[in-house]
Amino acid sequence: MKLPKNKFLTADLMILLSALLWGGEYVVVKDMVDYLPPNWINAFRFIAAAAIMFPFIRKRLKTSGIGEIKAGLLLGFFMFGGFTAQTIGIQYTTAAKSGFLTSTYVIMVPFIYWLIRRRFPGVRSMISAVICIIGISFISLEGDLSLNPGDLLTILAALFFSGSIIGFDYYAKKYDPLNLTFVEMLSGGLISLGAALVFESVPTGISWGALEIFQIFYLVVLGSLLCHILSNVAMKWAESSHASILWSLESVFALVFGIIFLREGISIQSLIGFSLVFIAVVVNETGKTSKIETLGPAATDTSH
Repeated sequence: MKLPKNKFLTADLMILLSALLWGGEYVVVKDMVDYLPPNWINAFRFIAAAAIMFPFIRKRLKTSGIGEIKAGLLLGFFMFGGFTAQTIGIQYTTAAKSGFLTSTYVIMVPFIYWLIRRRFPGVRSMISAVICIIGISFISLEGDLSLNPGDLLTILAALFFSGSIIGFDYYAKKYDPLNLTFVEMLSGGLISLGAALVFESVPTGISWGALEIFQIFYLVVLGSLLCHILSNVAMKWAESSHASILWSLESVFALVFGIIFLREGISIQSLIGFSLVFIAVVVNETGKTSKIETLGPAATDTSH
């Protein structure tokens, strides 16, 4: 896929669009979990997205080797873990909280990379991590100082997304990003289907009106297929630190959409926490804190 001459600006616009779409996805999923179990949602969205993608890349897939398939399977496992924890967690928290807490993957990535590669992430990452932890405490700690189960699951989702980011950053340099994306979505969807069959009842008696059909379309075509393609292609040309800042805006979009469409309230304490998490993300990504080029969640799989 070729981009116009000003490919860097085009890549930034693609990333911004994927962040916008992933921000809206929080609102869609928050509503869908009222009538569909989490693993059934993820199984359908990713298997359907892979099915739509297959006719367009089947010739490319013929060049896939065992290494590329194994890489895609690993990425699919991380995607399954991230989206399962996130989708279950959003039942117990707000779309705004889910969006902001998911964005903490940007803070986690350099520290996980440090553990794996023994490279200190830098003072800037340390400072941003402290700011992030304070922000999360403002968002997550209730009046009795207990953690909301949805908040904990969302932070766990961010950890899985961090694994996806690091994995995709490594494998995308060796293999075809579109092939990886297809195997990732298909395997993640099949794992979700297995989990749904084991742990959840088969959904029945759903009234498929215009809203439900739009939500399915949004998740499959916009939130899964389009966002993955946009982000994966964009990261061939985008400057990674700048791209991560743009991707972190999905949390802001989630907040805005949650207020507009779900009428979610927001307290001063939560607003302070949201602001601190966003500041932490920006502080971490505006400097070269390590040699790793961190990607956004959408490069793996989502956004998100």
